[in-house]
Amino acid sequence: MASTYSDRLKLQLMETGANANTWGNNTNTNLETLDAFSAGYLSKSVAGSANVTLTTNNADPNAESSNKVIEFTGALTGDITVFVPAVESNYIFFNNTSGAQTLTVAPTGHGANGVAITQGAHTIMYCKGDTMVDLFANSLGVVSVKDTLNVTDTINVASNVTISANGVVAATSFTGNGSGLTGVDPFPSGTKMVFYQASAPTGWTQDTAAALANTALSVVTGTGGGTGGSDSFYSTFGASRTLSTGAIPVSGSLSGTVGGTTLSTPQIPSHNHGINFTTQPQQTAPPTQLQRESNVPITPQIFPTQNTGGSASHNHPFSGSLSGASTADTPLSIPAMNVKYANVIVAAKD
Repeated sequence: MASTYSDRLKLQLMETGANANTWGNNTNTNLETLDAFSAGYLSKSVAGSANVTLTTNNADPNAESSNKVIEFTGALTGDITVFVPAVESNYIFFNNTSGAQTLTVAPTGHGANGVAITQGAHTIMYCKGDTMVDLFANSLGVVSVKDTLNVTDTINVASNVTISANGVVAATSFTGNGSGLTGVDPFPSGTKMVFYQASAPTGWTQDTAAALANTALSVVTGTGGGTGGSDSFYSTFGASRTLSTGAIPVSGSLSGTVGGTTLSTPQIPSHNHGINFTTQPQQTAPPTQLQRESNVPITPQIFPTQNTGGSASHNHPFSGSLSGASTADTPLSIPAMNVKYANVIVAAKD
C-alpha cells in the first residue's frame, strides 16, 4: 500500500512493508519538515493588489506554509488576503509591507474569517482550520484581539501589561475609575485649558499671547477661542476712574401758536361804563323866537353803570416743539471696584 500523509504537517506516514530502501530518505524529509514548522523562516513578497496563497505540499520542507515565521514584503497597491492551509497550526507573521493598504491572513476557503495585521507589526496567530485567532495581535503595533469564530475579543490579564515605546492601546471605553493609571493622556496635542496654578503642568506649555494678558473670561454660546476689548481688567476694576464725556449736544426746536380765548365776565378786571345823557329845559309851549335864539345851554349828565368783572385767572392753550442747542462737559467719576479675583493661566497640550 502507498504511504499517507498527516493532516497538519503533511508528514509521510509510511505503510508497513512499503518504501523498501527509502525509509531513511523519507524519515529525513519528515524531520526537515518538522524542522521548518518549528523554526523555519520565509520572506514572501506580496507586492501589488492580488490575493496570495502560500504553497503547501505533502512532506515538503520547502513549502511556503511549512515555515514557522513568515515575513511579508513589498509595496501594496490594494487590500489583499494571504491564505494559509485550513488546518490547525500556528504562525508568527511580520507585516513588513508598505503602502496605505490592509493585509489580512485567513484560512484557505474562509476569507471572511481573516485577521488583519498592522503594517510594521509582528503577531502570533493560531489557525483553527476555518478561522484565525490572533494570540498576541500586532505585538509591536496596535494591540487588538479578534476571534472570528467565538467573537469574544477579550484579553484577560492576571498581572501587569507593559506596552513598548512604540505600542498603542486603543479602546472606545475603559472599565474602572482609572485611579491606578499613570501616564494616560486624555487630551490631544494642541488642546488649550485654563489652570489655577503658578505655571503650566508637565506636558503643557503656557500661552503668553498679549491678547490673553490681564483679561476677563467671557462665556459665549457661539464659537470660542476669540479675544477682544482694549481696557485691561485691573485698570478697569482695581482703581477709581474719572471719565470725561466731552460736550453733550442737546438740540431741538420750539415753535407754536397760542389759541384764541374768550374771557368770561369773572375773568375781566373789575370796571364800569359811564352813560352820557344831555338834558334840555322842559318846554311847555313852543319856544319863542327869542328863546330859540338865546342859546340856552344844554347840560350833559353822566350816569355810571354798576361795576362788573373780578380779575379772575385764565389760561391760554399752547402746543409746539423745542428748537435750540446746548452743550455740556460732564465728567463721570466711577468709584474703585475691588472685585475678588483668582489668577489663572492658559496652557496648550504639548
